[in-house]
Amino acid sequence: MSFRVSILLLMLNFGLLLLTDIACAKNKEIPGLQVEGKLRTDEGGLNGAIIEVYEADSDELNQTATVDETGKFALQLAFQHDYYFVFKNRGCYSKKLLLNAVIPEKVLKRDPYFPPIKIIVTLFREMPEIDPSFSEKPVGKIFYSAELDNFDSESYFNDKQIREKIDEEVAATYQKKLEKAKTLEDSGNLAEAVSEYQTATSLKQDDDIVLKKIASLKEQIIKQEEKATQAEVAGKESMDKQLIAASPETADTADNALETQANQSASVQKTSGDTITNETKNLAEQTRPDSAETTAQTAEVEPKKMFEDSAQKVTGETEKQEAIAATENTKTQNTEQEKAQSSSIDGEEKSLAQASIQPLEKRSGSGILLISGLMLFALIVLLWFRRKAKQKDTAENE
Repeated sequence: MSFRVSILLLMLNFGLLLLTDIACAKNKEIPGLQVEGKLRTDEGGLNGAIIEVYEADSDELNQTATVDETGKFALQLAFQHDYYFVFKNRGCYSKKLLLNAVIPEKVLKRDPYFPPIKIIVTLFREMPEIDPSFSEKPVGKIFYSAELDNFDSESYFNDKQIREKIDEEVAATYQKKLEKAKTLEDSGNLAEAVSEYQTATSLKQDDDIVLKKIASLKEQIIKQEEKATQAEVAGKESMDKQLIAASPETADTADNALETQANQSASVQKTSGDTITNETKNLAEQTRPDSAETTAQTAEVEPKKMFEDSAQKVTGETEKQEAIAATENTKTQNTEQEKAQSSSIDGEEKSLAQASIQPLEKRSGSGILLISGLMLFALIVLLWFRRKAKQKDTAENE
């Protein structure tokens, strides 16, 4: 075989191989974009970390990827779309990253294969009382560079800047908490001051001065509570002693007052009874005939006239007795009023005592009238019998 024939056969074989590769390339689909990386935190491990991928044009969730124990992850994305990633871990601030996967068509036709994009993302521990709005802003962007014919990145906030931002927010909030706690402490609200100091320690745990302040305030609170408890117990004991001391005196005072009122009532009744008895005796002595002449004069009086005179006399005596009783009642009431002003008897005992006197006074007046009426009736009957006897003696003498 000549040299020319050998060259011709080699060219033919090379052409066949080239045509085969071109045909396979046209039939093969354009691969997607690989994103690989590692997720970590500044303190502690991963706790249910996930990666959410959204389409930037519609904010629709494209996919959610999980992270293994070491923090590694891998994503497969299609070209010609804009995405943004949201990296999340429980107890940490989230982080947002943009990805522009739009590539010129001629680049994809020429060579659709790109090496995987590798990223490392660090999440920072979430601090209480700190505004997390800064974590909603994207920290950087990944995009295709025609100069590199590959993907490049641009950082908006690096980890150092984010750390400094968090530290500034922590320091400002920490100072505000200390100032508020000091104000509460000065105003005497120790419990609320302790709460504010404890919130401050969650931001900065290595401040020994604040820790000592919290311990000191807690001791003061305990002492105040003990003093308040002792004062309450002492006040209760003092009140109990006063009640115990006052109870016998009150009872004795009430008993003495009731006894005095009862004695006064008995005295009034006795005085009224003695007065009635004396008046009755005087009336009987006045009406008793001392001699025959008096008897004769009495016999000559008409029954009607005798009845009227006797009635007037008895009425006068009755009015006199009522005046005496009214005077005694007035004295008794004045005495009761004077005793009521100086006595510690309560209103109910006074009312009961007065109620026990008033019926007796009313019965005394009614008794006087009844006795007077009976005496008047007896006197009329006596006079009538004496007149009958006198008439009978006169008839017999004639």
